[in-house]
Amino acid sequence: MTYNEIIIDLNTSELSKATDIITVLDLGGIYTEDYSDLEETEIVRRVGLIDEELLKKDRSRALIHIYVDENKPVNEYAAFIRERFLSENIDSYTIHIKKIDEEDYSTSWKKYYKPLKIKNIVIVPEWEEYTSNANEKILIIDPGMAFGTGTHETTSMCIEAIQQYINTGDTVFDIGTGSGILSITSLLCGAKQATAVDIDKNAVKTAYENAALNSVEKQFNSYILNILTQPAPEEKFNIVIANIVADVIISALPKIKTVVEKIFIASGIITERTEDVLTALSENDFEVAEIKEKNGWSCIIAEVK
Repeated sequence: MTYNEIIIDLNTSELSKATDIITVLDLGGIYTEDYSDLEETEIVRRVGLIDEELLKKDRSRALIHIYVDENKPVNEYAAFIRERFLSENIDSYTIHIKKIDEEDYSTSWKKYYKPLKIKNIVIVPEWEEYTSNANEKILIIDPGMAFGTGTHETTSMCIEAIQQYINTGDTVFDIGTGSGILSITSLLCGAKQATAVDIDKNAVKTAYENAALNSVEKQFNSYILNILTQPAPEEKFNIVIANIVADVIISALPKIKTVVEKIFIASGIITERTEDVLTALSENDFEVAEIKEKNGWSCIIAEVK
């Protein structure tokens, strides 16, 4: 079987906006190549775990790869992307379409993922080898084509917050789990149980597989749930995590406050929407403990009043 690959070459400054647009369009599997801060990650500075060919990449440009089923109207998809980019004033880009076979589709993106350290958690792709230090916790992950590995600011800030606020024996509810990375981080940091939900059945499958890779599957539960349209769980959780987008967080807060006992970690919030989320948190009886910010994104840690 073959796929159509849409490759978008654009300025790194436009990458976050473009990726958000493409994610919402839900055209197919995606991965991005962004080397703008390649040598600034802690894992690179400390042990130099990086492919030499990546060091030669143009740091001012990024690539978005979108994999579309061969029977889908790929040219219409490309036109739709151009239309959305135009409306968002993204203009310095090129689009190239090519055929790719199934084997290349399923493996070509893997070579760009390397171990990443976030405080004491080291996220290691399943196909990579890494020798840990005594104080490090290894999180093994196979993200699948469209799920997070911790490299995005929203995910990394959540991982920092989990390590800071979780207590041994806590229970965790992870909304929009994707690869399961935040639930698994919670379990590695001492949580006794994590429940992870997502609207995508592939996310649920991937999250289960990653839990098994880290030997925490007995403490892990995942299922399909749309928090906006379906009832929230009847049980309560010590910590609730939602790494999604501001509008969903705001809309879901009345349900979220019924299931959280102590801490709510909200991420996926562009800085321009931070005040909107803060207002909604106050209206739903949360008190802000901390706001983390990184490269135009916010992560808000709130406590139940």
